Amino acid sequence: MRITHYALIIAGALVTVAILVIMPSANAAIYQQGVVYVIYEENIIKDKADVNSNAVPDIVEDIATQVNAVREVYKDVFHYPDPLNSERFPNVTSIEIDIADRSAMKVAGSAFSSVRKKSKHDPNQRALHIKLANTVNPHKNPTPAHEYFHLVQYGATYFGNSWYLEGMARWSEDSVSAIKSYPDGKNFAQKFDNKPAQDELFKEKYDAAKSFWYPLAVSRNDRATIPDSLINKYRYVDGSAVFHDNIFYGADVMREVLKAMKSKEELAVAQFEGDKKWTKERRRHERNNVIILECALSVRN
Repeated sequence: MRITHYALIIAGALVTVAILVIMPSANAAIYQQGVVYVIYEENIIKDKADVNSNAVPDIVEDIATQVNAVREVYKDVFHYPDPLNSERFPNVTSIEIDIADRSAMKVAGSAFSSVRKKSKHDPNQRALHIKLANTVNPHKNPTPAHEYFHLVQYGATYFGNSWYLEGMARWSEDSVSAIKSYPDGKNFAQKFDNKPAQDELFKEKYDAAKSFWYPLAVSRNDRATIPDSLINKYRYVDGSAVFHDNIFYGADVMREVLKAMKSKEELAVAQFEGDKKWTKERRRHERNNVIILECALSVRN
């Protein structure tokens, strides 16, 4: 037996209805909010709070709300490529988020660059997918937003070096987090005009947000604003805002970096012998590092 919950937006408010679907082989509940489907086992969810008494754990609704919120900001406000309309992911119609026990996961969240050809909510549909630990609380944790941004990256370019992939995704958390202070962007480019500094950067992962991506945004004076309409629209079940403030540094710069990287893909893959396909190894190869760096430093918002 499977319980499927559908979230609708009526008069600006999220309304959830539950529909019982008989599926003898399925044990999961499925909550839908727009293009986002959260799939979970009832016993996996640790926080059972259900303030609005709609038979859906609030934590499940809040995860979907955070992802929908950042998707609208990136797609409609800052005009990032929509992973659901990417050439890399043809005929994809939704994003599925699987909730798993944290003890079975190496990290709290993962986004996959492959397409789920038979969606869990509908085997006739294709979906992108994210996996989140049952310990993720979107009120305190931007992991859903972080993992969604990986889908944006996957759809925008084949490059996958960690200092870019994880560093920029860590930067993207600013969309739903309140950053108290930003790194200094003065003399930013000069800090990376020598090979030792570049080599240190290329070894980084998440820390590249602080050492490179945030300073890049500040150095370009790229201070964007999240519209009040979206701040008011996206609320968690308890009424608290998804967006902690309206300040977002780097929105224009990072979009242009992704475009620049896309334009260099043909040049980058030509470095390798044999066919010109972007294998997993090639996406993460160290030869890509200088190309990504040059793209980032060349962008002016």
